[in-house]
Amino acid sequence: MEQLIRLTIRGISLSQIQSGIYVLLLEEEESGKIKLPIIIESLQAQSISSALGKRDPSRSFTHDLFLSVSEIFRIKLKSVVIYKLVNGIFFSYILFYKEGDQKTEHKIDSKTSDAVALAVRFQAPIYTTKEIFDKAGIYFENGFPIEIENKEDNEDTEECIENYSIPLFFNKEKTQQELEKMTDKDLNALLNHAVINECYELAARIKKELDRRE
Repeated sequence: MEQLIRLTIRGISLSQIQSGIYVLLLEEEESGKIKLPIIIESLQAQSISSALGKRDPSRSFTHDLFLSVSEIFRIKLKSVVIYKLVNGIFFSYILFYKEGDQKTEHKIDSKTSDAVALAVRFQAPIYTTKEIFDKAGIYFENGFPIEIENKEDNEDTEECIENYSIPLFFNKEKTQQELEKMTDKDLNALLNHAVINECYELAARIKKELDRRE
Protein backbone atom coordinates (compact mmCIF):
# COMPACT_ATOMS: atom_id res chain seq x y z
CA MET A 1 0.00 0.00 0.00
CA GLU A 2 1.34 3.43 -0.97
CA GLN A 3 2.50 5.55 1.92
CA LEU A 4 0.17 8.47 2.57
CA ILE A 5 1.18 12.04 3.35
CA ARG A 6 -0.76 13.87 6.03
CA LEU A 7 -2.13 17.31 5.19
CA THR A 8 -3.31 20.29 7.17
CA ILE A 9 -5.54 23.16 6.06
CA ARG A 10 -3.51 26.28 5.36
CA GLY A 11 -6.47 28.49 4.48
CA ILE A 12 -9.25 29.40 2.08
CA SER A 13 -8.96 32.31 -0.34
CA LEU A 14 -11.71 34.22 -2.09
CA SER A 15 -11.02 35.76 -5.48
CA GLN A 16 -11.48 39.51 -5.62
CA ILE A 17 -11.63 39.24 -9.42
CA GLN A 18 -13.93 36.31 -10.21
CA SER A 19 -17.12 35.90 -8.20
CA GLY A 20 -17.72 32.50 -6.62
CA ILE A 21 -14.16 31.22 -6.97
CA TYR A 22 -12.51 29.86 -3.82
CA VAL A 23 -9.23 28.05 -3.31
CA LEU A 24 -8.69 25.57 -0.50
CA LEU A 25 -4.98 25.47 0.27
CA LEU A 26 -3.70 22.31 1.93
CA GLU A 27 -0.10 21.73 2.93
CA GLU A 28 2.13 18.90 4.02
CA GLU A 29 1.80 18.80 7.79
CA GLU A 30 5.32 17.63 8.59
CA SER A 31 7.39 20.23 6.74
CA GLY A 32 4.91 22.70 5.28
CA LYS A 33 7.11 22.91 2.17
CA ILE A 34 4.57 21.45 -0.24
CA LYS A 35 1.17 23.05 -0.73
CA LEU A 36 -1.82 21.67 -2.62
CA PRO A 37 -4.32 24.22 -4.00
CA ILE A 38 -7.82 22.95 -4.77
CA ILE A 39 -10.53 25.07 -6.39
CA ILE A 40 -13.84 24.56 -4.58
CA GLU A 41 -17.39 25.86 -4.75
CA SER A 42 -18.77 28.66 -2.61
CA LEU A 43 -21.04 26.51 -0.43
CA GLN A 44 -18.28 24.05 0.48
CA ALA A 45 -15.88 26.93 1.17
CA GLN A 46 -18.39 28.46 3.58
CA SER A 47 -19.00 25.09 5.23
CA ILE A 48 -15.28 24.46 5.81
CA SER A 49 -14.79 27.98 7.12
CA SER A 50 -17.74 27.53 9.46
CA ALA A 51 -16.26 24.32 10.87
CA LEU A 52 -12.96 26.12 11.38
CA GLY A 53 -14.79 28.72 13.44
CA LYS A 54 -14.37 31.52 10.91
CA ARG A 55 -18.04 32.07 10.07
CA ASP A 56 -21.37 32.63 11.79
CA PRO A 57 -21.80 29.58 14.07
CA SER A 58 -25.59 29.95 13.96
CA ARG A 59 -25.67 28.86 10.31
CA SER A 60 -26.00 25.12 9.74
CA PHE A 61 -24.81 23.10 6.74
CA THR A 62 -25.61 19.62 5.46
CA HIS A 63 -22.22 18.52 6.83
CA ASP A 64 -23.42 19.49 10.32
CA LEU A 65 -26.51 17.33 9.87
CA PHE A 66 -24.33 14.40 8.81
CA LEU A 67 -22.22 14.87 11.94
CA SER A 68 -25.32 14.84 14.18
CA VAL A 69 -26.66 11.67 12.56
CA SER A 70 -23.25 10.01 12.86
CA GLU A 71 -23.07 10.82 16.57
CA ILE A 72 -26.47 9.23 17.18
CA PHE A 73 -25.54 6.05 15.34
CA ARG A 74 -21.95 6.08 16.69
CA ILE A 75 -20.30 6.37 13.32
CA LYS A 76 -16.71 7.58 13.35
CA LEU A 77 -14.76 9.12 10.50
CA LYS A 78 -11.29 7.62 10.45
CA SER A 79 -9.69 9.64 7.65
CA VAL A 80 -10.05 11.37 4.30
CA VAL A 81 -7.77 10.43 1.40
CA ILE A 82 -7.25 12.49 -1.75
CA TYR A 83 -6.11 9.69 -4.02
CA LYS A 84 -6.42 10.74 -7.66
CA LEU A 85 -6.16 13.78 -9.94
CA VAL A 86 -7.65 13.69 -13.44
CA ASN A 87 -7.91 16.76 -15.68
CA GLY A 88 -7.65 19.13 -12.75
CA ILE A 89 -10.28 17.33 -10.65
CA PHE A 90 -9.30 15.77 -7.32
CA PHE A 91 -10.93 12.50 -6.27
CA SER A 92 -11.27 11.52 -2.63
CA TYR A 93 -12.71 8.85 -0.40
CA ILE A 94 -13.76 8.76 3.24
CA LEU A 95 -13.10 5.90 5.66
CA PHE A 96 -15.81 5.25 8.27
CA TYR A 97 -16.18 2.70 11.03
CA LYS A 98 -18.72 1.92 13.73
CA GLU A 99 -17.70 2.85 17.26
CA GLY A 100 -16.27 -0.25 18.96
CA ASP A 101 -15.54 -1.98 15.63
CA GLN A 102 -12.48 -0.29 14.12
CA LYS A 103 -11.56 -3.43 12.18
CA THR A 104 -14.56 -3.05 9.89
CA GLU A 105 -14.02 0.00 7.71
CA HIS A 106 -16.31 1.37 5.02
CA LYS A 107 -14.93 3.42 2.13
CA ILE A 108 -17.16 5.99 0.43
CA ASP A 109 -16.20 8.11 -2.58
CA SER A 110 -16.75 11.82 -2.06
CA LYS A 111 -16.21 15.20 -3.61
CA THR A 112 -12.96 16.46 -2.11
CA SER A 113 -14.46 19.65 -0.71
CA ASP A 114 -17.25 17.70 1.02
CA ALA A 115 -14.72 15.22 2.40
CA VAL A 116 -12.59 18.01 3.85
CA ALA A 117 -15.69 19.70 5.35
CA LEU A 118 -16.49 16.45 7.15
CA ALA A 119 -12.89 15.82 8.22
CA VAL A 120 -12.79 19.20 9.97
CA ARG A 121 -16.00 18.44 11.85
CA PHE A 122 -14.92 14.95 12.88
CA GLN A 123 -11.38 16.19 13.63
CA ALA A 124 -10.12 13.45 11.33
CA PRO A 125 -6.82 13.49 9.42
CA ILE A 126 -6.58 14.32 5.72
CA TYR A 127 -4.10 12.45 3.55
CA THR A 128 -2.89 12.38 -0.03
CA THR A 129 -0.33 10.43 -2.04
CA LYS A 130 3.11 11.33 -3.32
CA GLU A 131 1.75 10.97 -6.85
CA ILE A 132 -0.76 13.76 -6.20
CA PHE A 133 2.00 16.02 -4.86
CA ASP A 134 4.12 15.24 -7.92
CA LYS A 135 1.26 16.24 -10.21
CA ALA A 136 -0.24 19.24 -8.42
CA GLY A 137 1.86 20.16 -5.40
CA ILE A 138 3.56 23.55 -5.21
CA TYR A 139 6.97 23.41 -3.55
CA PHE A 140 8.10 26.26 -1.32
CA GLU A 141 11.54 27.26 -0.14
CA ASN A 142 11.99 30.18 2.27
CA GLY A 143 8.39 31.21 1.68
CA PHE A 144 8.62 31.34 -2.13
CA PRO A 145 7.11 28.93 -4.68
CA ILE A 146 9.78 27.07 -6.65
CA GLU A 147 9.95 24.99 -9.82
CA ILE A 148 10.96 21.37 -9.30
CA GLU A 149 12.77 19.77 -12.22
CA ASN A 150 11.90 16.15 -12.98
CA LYS A 151 9.99 15.84 -9.74
CA GLU A 152 7.92 12.93 -11.11
CA ASP A 153 11.09 10.89 -11.63
CA ASN A 154 12.76 11.78 -8.36
CA GLU A 155 11.65 9.73 -5.37
CA ASP A 156 13.65 11.78 -2.87
CA THR A 157 11.85 15.04 -2.16
CA GLU A 158 14.78 16.62 -0.32
CA GLU A 159 17.18 15.96 -3.22
CA CYS A 160 14.57 17.24 -5.64
CA ILE A 161 14.10 20.51 -3.75
CA GLU A 162 17.80 21.27 -3.98
CA ASN A 163 17.49 21.57 -7.77
CA TYR A 164 15.10 24.44 -8.39
CA SER A 165 14.70 27.84 -9.96
CA ILE A 166 12.41 30.59 -8.68
CA PRO A 167 10.02 31.74 -11.43
CA LEU A 168 10.69 35.42 -12.09
CA PHE A 169 7.67 36.12 -14.27
CA PHE A 170 4.15 34.82 -14.43
CA ASN A 171 2.09 35.57 -17.51
CA LYS A 172 -1.58 35.73 -16.58
CA GLU A 173 -2.68 36.92 -20.04
CA LYS A 174 -3.54 33.60 -21.68
CA THR A 175 -6.09 33.48 -24.49
CA GLN A 176 -8.58 30.63 -24.87
CA GLN A 177 -6.74 29.54 -28.03
CA GLU A 178 -3.47 29.29 -26.12
CA LEU A 179 -5.09 27.21 -23.39
CA GLU A 180 -6.58 24.84 -25.95
CA LYS A 181 -3.14 24.17 -27.44
CA MET A 182 -1.56 23.28 -24.07
CA THR A 183 -1.24 19.71 -22.79
CA ASP A 184 -3.09 18.54 -19.69
CA LYS A 185 0.20 18.44 -17.79
CA ASP A 186 1.06 22.02 -18.74
CA LEU A 187 -2.45 23.20 -17.90
CA ASN A 188 -2.22 21.66 -14.44
CA ALA A 189 1.15 23.35 -13.90
CA LEU A 190 -0.26 26.68 -15.09
CA LEU A 191 -3.25 26.18 -12.81
CA ASN A 192 -0.91 25.84 -9.83
CA HIS A 193 0.88 29.07 -10.72
CA ALA A 194 -2.40 30.89 -11.30
CA VAL A 195 -3.64 29.90 -7.86
CA ILE A 196 -0.45 30.76 -6.01
CA ASN A 197 -0.35 34.16 -7.77
CA GLU A 198 -4.02 34.70 -6.89
CA CYS A 199 -5.01 34.94 -10.58
CA TYR A 200 -8.30 33.25 -9.91
CA GLU A 201 -9.95 34.39 -13.13
CA LEU A 202 -7.26 32.57 -15.12
CA ALA A 203 -7.49 29.59 -12.78
CA ALA A 204 -11.22 29.34 -13.45
CA ARG A 205 -10.69 29.40 -17.22
CA ILE A 206 -7.98 26.72 -16.97
CA LYS A 207 -10.23 24.49 -14.89
CA LYS A 208 -13.05 24.99 -17.39
CA GLU A 209 -10.74 23.89 -20.21
CA LEU A 210 -9.63 20.81 -18.25
CA ASP A 211 -13.24 19.93 -17.51
CA ARG A 212 -14.10 20.26 -21.21
CA ARG A 213 -11.50 17.61 -22.08
CA GLU A 214 -13.09 14.91 -19.95
